[in-house]
Amino acid sequence: MPRSPRREGLLIERDTDKAIPTAVGDRLYSTRFFQTFAAVALFMTGNSLQYHFGEYVAGLGHGVDTLGLVLSVSMAGSLLLRLRIGEWIDRLGCKPTWIAGGLVMAGAVGAVQWAESVWLLIVLRTVVAMATAMVMTTVAVFAAQIAPPPRRAESIGILGLAGMVGMTLGPALGDWIFSGPAPSAGAFRTFFTASAVFSLASCAVIAPLKVPGQRRGSQLDDAGRPGVRPIPEVNASQLRVVLRHWPGAVLLVGVAFAMVLCLQMLFLERLADLRGFHDIKAFFLVYCPTAIALRLLLRRMPERVGRGRTLLIGLALEAAGLVFMIGIRGQTQLLLPGLLMGAGHSLIFPSMVDIAAERLPPSYRGTGTALILGAGDLGMLIGYATLGAVIDRWGFDAAIMVLVISVVSAGAIFGYLRRGQVFYGVDIPVAHQEGT
Repeated sequence: MPRSPRREGLLIERDTDKAIPTAVGDRLYSTRFFQTFAAVALFMTGNSLQYHFGEYVAGLGHGVDTLGLVLSVSMAGSLLLRLRIGEWIDRLGCKPTWIAGGLVMAGAVGAVQWAESVWLLIVLRTVVAMATAMVMTTVAVFAAQIAPPPRRAESIGILGLAGMVGMTLGPALGDWIFSGPAPSAGAFRTFFTASAVFSLASCAVIAPLKVPGQRRGSQLDDAGRPGVRPIPEVNASQLRVVLRHWPGAVLLVGVAFAMVLCLQMLFLERLADLRGFHDIKAFFLVYCPTAIALRLLLRRMPERVGRGRTLLIGLALEAAGLVFMIGIRGQTQLLLPGLLMGAGHSLIFPSMVDIAAERLPPSYRGTGTALILGAGDLGMLIGYATLGAVIDRWGFDAAIMVLVISVVSAGAIFGYLRRGQVFYGVDIPVAHQEGT
């Protein structure tokens, strides 16, 4: 009997439809991993260009409250789609879901430049949010699938660095596009077209790869070894599994974390414009390299220190960065908040996703990952609406204080409910158990 071929530290297990790579041993990094890294970086560059979307809304004569409304309603569509995305990944595999999301993203973001009414902006931004959810959920599932179980958080974190690369390039490119005294029609065309092109380039990079999927029952067992599990039933069965293995308080962390992202993704540009210093690239030129460096240096911190402890440290850094953002009046004052919040992001995201996703059985990892990212969608829905209203009535400093309270509260609740693991021992990943 011929031996199963081994390439790049991955065992290729034959299936009736196709070969499905799954991680074995301790090998994590491979050519496939770094090609996917490049595809994520391209997608996130185009996506983070949209941090300047407020320029377009302002150019149409609308204020921050309208921007918050458009973005909040658009996140509702993404939230409703999340569990369905997990089902698609579990049934069809990562690559088809990724490519579909990238193509839809390119079409929708390219069409926004012709939308002038608020309702049409809401429709197109909803499609953009849904497409982004498809791609980013796929990335998180892929990162977990190719990693040995003890290194899943590391894999999610390192592959997430590609997003940080995109978050560095996108806002800087947007600053350059809108560097003139007033945004022109040509600048807006360049802005939206560039975002669409980056999304298409991401699809082109990922298309030839054999990305791990979950088709025809080929799965990982509880110890991370190749095994055979039935494809999960959908709808009622899927809901029963989610309720039985509910991740618990970590979802609240996901909501608070996403609310903070609302500020830096779209309201930060409005803050800079209203206070007269316009450029926001200083924040991201510190935020992203800090997050990248710490992800690399501390990539095994969740495994060695414990994911719960790592998560709480990250939340503390995030809250501190927000406090230092209160009252800023110039671009250089964004540097310290960017440093602290970048450090917080680097510690929060991989631990948060892995804690949530592991609570569900391995054959439902796509659904579990979609669940925590869906909590992020809920956070953005709440964040965009709340921040837009608070900024419009009381100003940016009041909105930042709302975020500080949200982050501290979520961390306190999570720490209390998981105090046995956080304060008395390093938490060890388990395949699935009741959520706390």
